[in-house]
Amino acid sequence: MLIDFHTHCFPDPVAAKAIPKLAGIGGLTPFTDGTVGGLLREMDRCGVSHAVCLNIATNTHQQPKVNDFALGLSRLSPRLTGFGSVHPDSEEKYQTVRALAEAGIKGLKLHPDYQGAELLDPRYDEIFSACVDFSLPVVIHAGWDFISPDHVHAPPAATEKLLRRYPGLKLVAAHLGGNRQWKEVIRHLVGRDVYLDTSLCCAGLPRGEAKDILVNHNPDRLLFGSDLPWCSPELTRDFLLSLSLPEELYEKIFYKNAQHLLDL
Repeated sequence: MLIDFHTHCFPDPVAAKAIPKLAGIGGLTPFTDGTVGGLLREMDRCGVSHAVCLNIATNTHQQPKVNDFALGLSRLSPRLTGFGSVHPDSEEKYQTVRALAEAGIKGLKLHPDYQGAELLDPRYDEIFSACVDFSLPVVIHAGWDFISPDHVHAPPAATEKLLRRYPGLKLVAAHLGGNRQWKEVIRHLVGRDVYLDTSLCCAGLPRGEAKDILVNHNPDRLLFGSDLPWCSPELTRDFLLSLSLPEELYEKIFYKNAQHLLDL
């Protein structure tokens, strides 16, 4: 079984505009067209049984539509779980998270680079507090991102401080805790109570550092993620298998930890 905890898709009209734009900015070749149908087809091709679709509110006006789409994904396919998003500039953030939790949302995605805020910005405080209170997992983009190439908004040191500030927060630091900041991940996050997903790990992460992170972190806090459409689940799985990890660790990474976190 394979559960992909880090994928993206959009409503069809949005995908038609967003994917070419993002691909052009990042110099990337997408593996899907960014639609729900495209995601499901790639899941079938790569043997992915379930996927978490991470949605980002990049402004306050967009937030309600983003969350409606996230909540509706499981109705489009029982193989999909949509995570919502709250923008740090929105009003009544605590109440918004509570409403999303009551509506059945399984978690939130925050992207400090796209949302124009540092990870430790006080504007996020209500969001994190509410996620602790309602036991909602939060996925954050962690480390470098092509949308903000000269400034990292969520470095591993900031994530470490966030964990101390919000004990009990179910935090998932994407890209193994810090894209292109692997040594800082080892210094600040390995061994701490934070989930690390494997998204983009097959794009430039040296095998030695990947193995150091995976074998020294809490085995119950590792999640398979690809970042589809920007990386393929197949390539990510093959990269992980090339590390020759213990079989029981693969089982936890590939599906068991996600099953537990999502209560599937």
